[in-house]
Amino acid sequence: MSILRIGTTSAYRRASNGGLLTQSRTSYLPGFVFALAVCLAASSAHATVNTVSLQSPGLVQGTTQNVTSPIHFLGTAESDQNITGYVVYVDNIDVFQNSSPGLDSWVAIGPGTHSVYVKAWDSSGSQGSTLTYTIDVVGFAPPTPSASATRIVGLDANSSLWTVDNEGGVGGNCNDGSILPFASNSDPNTSNSPDSPNSGLHLRLTSKCSYDDSLFYRKDTRNPSPYAGDTNFLWDFWFYIPTTTSTTAIQALEHDLFQAVPLSDGVHEFMFGSQCNYATNQWQLWLPSNGGLTWVNATSSFPCKFSVGSWHHATYFLQRVSPSGYQVIPATFGPSSDTNTSLRFGTLTIDGNTTYLGDTAWSTIPNWSPVLGVQHQLDSAQTGVTIDEYIDKESVTVW
Repeated sequence: MSILRIGTTSAYRRASNGGLLTQSRTSYLPGFVFALAVCLAASSAHATVNTVSLQSPGLVQGTTQNVTSPIHFLGTAESDQNITGYVVYVDNIDVFQNSSPGLDSWVAIGPGTHSVYVKAWDSSGSQGSTLTYTIDVVGFAPPTPSASATRIVGLDANSSLWTVDNEGGVGGNCNDGSILPFASNSDPNTSNSPDSPNSGLHLRLTSKCSYDDSLFYRKDTRNPSPYAGDTNFLWDFWFYIPTTTSTTAIQALEHDLFQAVPLSDGVHEFMFGSQCNYATNQWQLWLPSNGGLTWVNATSSFPCKFSVGSWHHATYFLQRVSPSGYQVIPATFGPSSDTNTSLRFGTLTIDGNTTYLGDTAWSTIPNWSPVLGVQHQLDSAQTGVTIDEYIDKESVTVW
């Protein structure tokens, strides 16, 4: 047992181990007194986040690093206490926040030059920061989800799991859609087919009026939803317009992903709506305008009339975000901790060309149950025309 010597006189000298030794008679107390002294001394030291490191992107201070967006922020921190969270700052604005011991996020940032740094916190409230770096966003590409992400594949494989919605609430002056067999002797079995022939979803609208609209959707309605804690969506599919469909017959081709999540004030619907408006040849998103949600030209709008007789490949990166426009990820997801009440359109890739969108919208509370789903809608511009669209290799990856 270690001991602390305590003398009967007031003359003391410092021992080599940091204790006190008298120069006169000594008595002995148990070693826990010494341990208590060490403990009290240690408690007075302030916890410190010693190091915050970025493994991705690879940045060097004093230089400008070219990057593609969304940017994969991957980082770690060290402290004598538990690391409890990170914040990513771009141009001194909080663009991502979590409550986790590690940093692993994808953040969609617009083009141009930006400053970037990351802070980390520990359980004592101490914080540390990386250096401040300079990046130049020179291009865009879909993110690569980790192996732990959930991949929902083959959404187009079984047409019996899809619903044709010809109800009036879809929009349009009438609704006359149907799902047909995929097989065909010519279209759509072209040389650039993404899958084996005769495999996929065949949608048809036979218009009986101008602005005939029909909606086709598939959704997962399990409650509780296994996807309620997911805030990132990588939606991927191929689509094809046959040569028998005239582009002048199309008013719009619509593609939407939707999620409904229980939050503190009810179940919120997140409608990631998008369409190619053939009438104006502009890409549009379901965005706020004049106090409501409606079709608005995307900030990075681009021509979108698609060629017939060839397959086209679409990939969307979409996120649920806080009202600030960026994600706040709690330690544990639940209705009271999830504050991602808005939605953000990140990027859209068509045939290998990725466009930054960056537009945001609010969610609604439409008295839905929890759900995750995708849908396609055909809108006609004329009466008495037939519009066909084929969908293939449709998947959604969530995390």
